[in-house]
Amino acid sequence: MIYPKELRVMARRTGAHTAFRRLSRASSELWAGEPLGPLPRLLVVIPELMLAAHARDVEAQLPSSLRLADAQASIECCLDYLENAMGIKVFQSPPNPLRKLVPLTKRVGPWVLDIDVDYIHEMQGECYTRVINPGRGVLQKKQSVIELVREARPSTITLSEAKVSAIRDPGSAFSGLVAEFRAMGYEISERAVFESDAEVMNGIAVCREFYARVSRVLARKSIRDGRKGVEDFREAETVAAKKFFRDKGYSNS
Repeated sequence: MIYPKELRVMARRTGAHTAFRRLSRASSELWAGEPLGPLPRLLVVIPELMLAAHARDVEAQLPSSLRLADAQASIECCLDYLENAMGIKVFQSPPNPLRKLVPLTKRVGPWVLDIDVDYIHEMQGECYTRVINPGRGVLQKKQSVIELVREARPSTITLSEAKVSAIRDPGSAFSGLVAEFRAMGYEISERAVFESDAEVMNGIAVCREFYARVSRVLARKSIRDGRKGVEDFREAETVAAKKFFRDKGYSNS
C-alpha cells in the first residue's frame, strides 16, 4: 500500500467498489430484465452526468493522439473498460430510476449495498466531496434510496463519505437516513470514524495533492513510454510516495 497507515482509510474511501470486486464471486446466471443483461458481480450506480464528467477526466489524462473527439464514444469506452477489464457494470441513475434494480436483487443471494452519501442530493452539505450547485435531476433523492433498500433488502449496508459532524448530529439528514434503516431492522455499527472533520479534510487534501502532483504525473509518463513505462509505474509510484508522505510528516508504515 503506497499510503501511510494514517491516511489509508481516506485514500480508499472512494474505492469501495474495488474492494467489493475482489470479494465478489463470479456468476454465469442471467437476469432476464433490461438494461443489465448478464448478472453482474459488481454493480456501480452513478448519475449519468457524473459518469460523463469522469470520462472527460480520464480523456484529459491521455496523450492527444489517443483522445476521442466524440464525447459519447469516450463514455462508451469508459463503460467498456469498467465492465471488461474491471468486472464492474454501471447503472446510470439518474436518469434511470433505482426501482429498476429491484428485480435484479431478487435473483441473487445475500448482497452488500455501499452508499456514498455524496450521491444523495439532500446530503451535499454533510459530505466531504460535495457536488457544487447540482442541477435538478443530477443526484439521487434520499427517499429513492430509502425505497430501494425497503424493497430490495440488502443483507448489509455500508455508508461512507459522511462528515463526522453529520454523524454526530441527531438532526442531520445522515442521522435521519440511519434512523430509517434502523426502523427496517438493520443493526448499526461504526468503523473508521475520525475525531473531527478537520482531521479528515487535511488527510483528504494530502491524498489529493499526492494524486495530482505525483501519481497522475507518473501515470501520464508511463502512457507516453509505452509498455515499459506501464510496467515501471507502480515501482516508481511507490518510491515517490515514500518521499512525498515523509516530507508531509507521515510515516511510511
